[in-house]
Amino acid sequence: MIFNRPWIVFVQFVSGLLFAFAAWIRFAEALILWDFLKDLPLAVSPLYQAVSGLIWGSAGLAVCFWVWQRSSKAPGALRILSVTFALYYWTNQFLVMTSEIRQTNWVFTGSVTVILVLLVFLSLKPAVVKDFYGE
Repeated sequence: MIFNRPWIVFVQFVSGLLFAFAAWIRFAEALILWDFLKDLPLAVSPLYQAVSGLIWGSAGLAVCFWVWQRSSKAPGALRILSVTFALYYWTNQFLVMTSEIRQTNWVFTGSVTVILVLLVFLSLKPAVVKDFYGE
């Protein structure tokens, strides 16, 4: 047990922190590089990148807080966050990322998306994790 938590719960927490950190970097970089980004031929304004980073970073931190606090909300929030972000990512790929110069590898990216969402759901299956969250 790491910090009196099953190791898989600790992995959920660290993964959530990494997710939130990446989103906060997106937010900060959109603000820092605003002038550069607004001059690029993008389908959306830098405001979209900043707001989406802010939203996903906040959601990631909320989930991390619930995981760390052993909240009964955590398992549902992890599931919702993973599925919602996967849907957001693919919607973003098809509707926003319209540049022809963008490198695409749909099979790999799709496989990684499915694997990561499955890992989130599988990480909530062990009895020790269910007991930890009181399920």
